[in-house]
Amino acid sequence: MALSEDILHFVWKYRLFTIQDLRTHSGKRIRVTQTGTHNRNAGPDFLAARVFIDDVEWGGNVEIHVRASEWERHGHHQDGAYNSVVLHVVYEYDKPVYREDGTLLETVVLKDRISASILPKYRELMSGMWWIPCEKLIHSVPPFHLSQWLSRLLIERFEHKIAAIYTILEEQRGSWEDTCYIWMARSFGFKVNSEAFEQLARSLPQSVIAKYKHRPRAVEALFFGQAGMLDEAVFEDAYPQELQREYVHLRRLHALRPMNAATWRFMRTRPGNFPTVRIAQFAALCLRSTQLFAAITDTKEIHLLKSFFNHLPIHPYWLERYRFDSPGPTHKSQLGERSVEVLLINAIAAIIFAYGKYIGKEAYIYRAIALLEDLKAEDNAVVRRFSALGVQAAQAAETQALLQMKAFYCDKKRCLECGIGLQLIKHSE
Repeated sequence: MALSEDILHFVWKYRLFTIQDLRTHSGKRIRVTQTGTHNRNAGPDFLAARVFIDDVEWGGNVEIHVRASEWERHGHHQDGAYNSVVLHVVYEYDKPVYREDGTLLETVVLKDRISASILPKYRELMSGMWWIPCEKLIHSVPPFHLSQWLSRLLIERFEHKIAAIYTILEEQRGSWEDTCYIWMARSFGFKVNSEAFEQLARSLPQSVIAKYKHRPRAVEALFFGQAGMLDEAVFEDAYPQELQREYVHLRRLHALRPMNAATWRFMRTRPGNFPTVRIAQFAALCLRSTQLFAAITDTKEIHLLKSFFNHLPIHPYWLERYRFDSPGPTHKSQLGERSVEVLLINAIAAIIFAYGKYIGKEAYIYRAIALLEDLKAEDNAVVRRFSALGVQAAQAAETQALLQMKAFYCDKKRCLECGIGLQLIKHSE
């Protein structure tokens, strides 16, 4: 396995090399006081570093390569932006290099200064074909370091989610109520139909729903009609017939254009998660409150947040149906406890965090985090697999962090940017 420049960045950033009698290839003494800020954009690899070269302090940038000759191969010798580089750090020295202004660039060679255990441990992580690169090692990470890393990952997961919320907010011209409505609808899709639910919400403005909040059948007709589930169908049951008649009038009155019914996915979905049932539940939620954002941000207690989804005014038709004109055994039409918790995690906590970040009020941010800390751990394949590896999660805050780590670090083998990988490589002696 070829040596990666990334591992050299890692070694430099955390000073994982022998510093005693450190010298440049030309023999000048080196003392590093600041390694600099890791730059992931264009330009030198580390910015604003400070080093002493033969007792003269230099402030500037550091460039890192596996071989010194890569300086020219990358065209840095013809790029004035690299004249600010005060030190060249390489694994192997194969030739002298010069800045664009013609001055010799002092170079430090790390080949014989990196701990003998670091590179083998890195190669082990990168070359393994395990579920996660550190599958055989993660159990050895001290609980304190694991907890600290998961706390950082939770914030990162929130940041990832709220980017999508801010996009919707911009499209809705700063209306948090409309943004919350669309985001909540998307969450009701429970992954399989999230895109379809978002499309449904966008096709049916909340302002239209508000006009009929005292007419449940009209609101239900609007949702099922806009979902494309009433269009040109011939129903046997009285309830969908009533919805169909209502929707014909409302569609014309508000110049509405329904979705294509084929957008909705029923296959590989449990009956309780069929989009018909979820639409009935979401319509009932909207009947209960057309000012959901205000209600969410004004409510602090978790049991009151949960109550938004309890005892929804769902039409009794759905007690014996999962689809129109398809009778079956009696079942619960209300949201289950797990489904409510998923909505609290993905919809409510995310909206509260996004709003707090947007207006600069940490109280909302802490409330969003506290909400996840009060919810029990999620139960899914990823969480169960981590549990089998010895990483136990007791709350939703931890499971959300584990999902973030798996998707954005483990699957992409970003071990050098991961707090777990950092501990395993730094302390591999």
